[in-house]
This record gives sequence, C-alpha cells and structure tokens, in this order.
Amino acid sequence: MKKNAVALVLMGAFFTPALWAGVDLPEGTQEFGLQGSLDLDYVDDYLFVLNTSYGYFIYDDWEIGAVLDVSMSDSNQQFQFGGFTEYNFTNTSNWVPYLGAAAQLANLSSDDGDLDFDVEDVTALNIKLSGGVKYFINKHVAISAEVNYNISTDDINVSKDGVEDSFTRFVFGTRFYF
Repeated sequence: MKKNAVALVLMGAFFTPALWAGVDLPEGTQEFGLQGSLDLDYVDDYLFVLNTSYGYFIYDDWEIGAVLDVSMSDSNQQFQFGGFTEYNFTNTSNWVPYLGAAAQLANLSSDDGDLDFDVEDVTALNIKLSGGVKYFINKHVAISAEVNYNISTDDINVSKDGVEDSFTRFVFGTRFYF
C-alpha cells in the first residue's frame, strides 16, 4: 500500500505541469535566479561560474533587476555587479524563451599562478547580452538554460589565448518566482 501511495505522489508531481499548460508572468511578480557552470578543461585547471539575480516584473513579461556574477579558477577571480532587463515570451506551453541585457561593473584579479601569460588586475564596464529558455516545473519554479555574450571596456576574461575583452558563456540553473 505504501509503495502505491509513493508511486502516485511521484507520478502526480511529475505530471502536474501538464495540467496547467501556459505560464503567466504578470506585473508585480518577483524572481530569484541562480545559474552556473563548471569548466574542468579550463586553461587554469577549472573555472567555476555562479550567476545570481533578483528581478521584479514592471510589466507583464518584462523584468528589471540586479545581477551578481562570480567566476573563480585556480589563480583568478572575476566579480561583476550591475543591473539587467529581461523580456519573457510567454505562450501556451511551459517553455518560455527570453532575451536579456545587462550592464555590469566587472573586476578581474589574479595571482598569475601557472599561466603562461601575465594577467593584470583590472576593473571595467561589461555589457552582457543573453538569450535562453526556461521550463516551468510549476508556477513558482523553472529550470533555465542560457547563452550570453559579454563585451567589456578592458580585458577581463582569461582564456587559453590570453586575456580578452569579450567572451561567451553557457549557464544552466533555476529560477524561483513569488
């Protein structure tokens, strides 16, 4: 009997999103986002990326907010803080594509470690353009996949070719709505 009850609860949790097709992101909704990635084939052994955001929907489907991005490797750290805007293309399914932009103050600091080139500590303005898709598990939680392109006023990204002023990242995460 207990096995049947557990199976029914699990099936109900899995199929519940199918019962309320379509997502609504009305004005006044708040969102907390947590995304990231881990690159174990990075020039400096590894690269850990964590993106956090808090947003408020000022109109239906249109959000503005603050974002904090952190990237860390064996010998360098990058912090970016700023504001963002995002437009969500809600439809009749649980899949919601979105486009966004952010302006951030970015700081790269390094101890050079085992890199074959010099990395300077630098602060710059970074512009991030992003696009992605969210899948709503229920009306309060979505999983997301995003690609973003960053371009800055100075070299803030460490790569195998040296330090660059632009880069592209893929991040995956979760968004919470309340």
